[in-house]
Amino acid sequence: MVDTELRVFTGNSNRKLAERVCAEIGIELGQALVGTFSDGEVRVEIEENVRGCDVYVIQSLCCPVNSFVVELFLMIDALKRASAERVTAVIPYYAYGRRDKKDKPRVPITGRMLASLLEEAGVDHVVALDFHSGQTMGFFKVPVDHISAMSEFVKHARQFLDENSIVVAPDAAGVRRARAFATEMNLDMAIMDERDVGIPWEHRIVGNVKDKNVVLYDDIIDTGKTVERVSLAAHKAGARSVRVYSVHGIFSHGCETRLQRAGVDSIVVTDSVVPYCKPESMNLPVEYVSVAPLLAESVVALHRGETLESTFYAM
Repeated sequence: MVDTELRVFTGNSNRKLAERVCAEIGIELGQALVGTFSDGEVRVEIEENVRGCDVYVIQSLCCPVNSFVVELFLMIDALKRASAERVTAVIPYYAYGRRDKKDKPRVPITGRMLASLLEEAGVDHVVALDFHSGQTMGFFKVPVDHISAMSEFVKHARQFLDENSIVVAPDAAGVRRARAFATEMNLDMAIMDERDVGIPWEHRIVGNVKDKNVVLYDDIIDTGKTVERVSLAAHKAGARSVRVYSVHGIFSHGCETRLQRAGVDSIVVTDSVVPYCKPESMNLPVEYVSVAPLLAESVVALHRGETLESTFYAM
């Protein structure tokens, strides 16, 4: 793709992030009309020539999820019909990824369904930031590059964490993610465990966190329930402090009460999504780390046909 022209477009989900990515690359954000008709149907028009171009559409699938999903589908379709050489969907937050297996009767595998719909829309390539689970990559037939914000978190954490810190995985599913972070930071690791021994369930941490600075490393803060249960369990076990690193700060309605009750010292998230509840309105110690340089690096590498090994890690 080196000889083709690079273009970047975005929908309405996180325009500021797309603008930051373009600024990092040194190009202008592509012109497109993305809105709605009077009856609420999504309207898309690409307002410049993309024939033969290598096109990237940056779209986080955050709230309102379904509207932004349809925007992405229609933008891909419009670009393909405009004869773009290749259309890559850059998805900082991949919605519907939390249901990636059939764990009970009569439920959909939504991660797989969304992958099929993206392929049906005509996407040639997908770049995603921190899937909820690594197996989501296997749902696609087109090439997928899965990149991680961990390198950005490591840069931040090295300024604030000392050797008396310990990384805690929120559950068994998050062990590999937490272990990768702990390894990069050269820290010990513990895991959150909960057992049905009555009502309410017993929450406890497997590992010694007494007099230590606990670091919860996770991929999503949505309702705040995970942060609350880990933080309360850590304080109960004698932890000195609790810091949270989470890639996608969704902050759904109602999370503020749980997060305030959790008593965490800091919450660090990326700008992958526009949060439902603004942190400044919740009176919470939230700090943002931008993934724009990481996404820009990935876009440029793919356009040049280079490897993305430096941004990839196994989950």
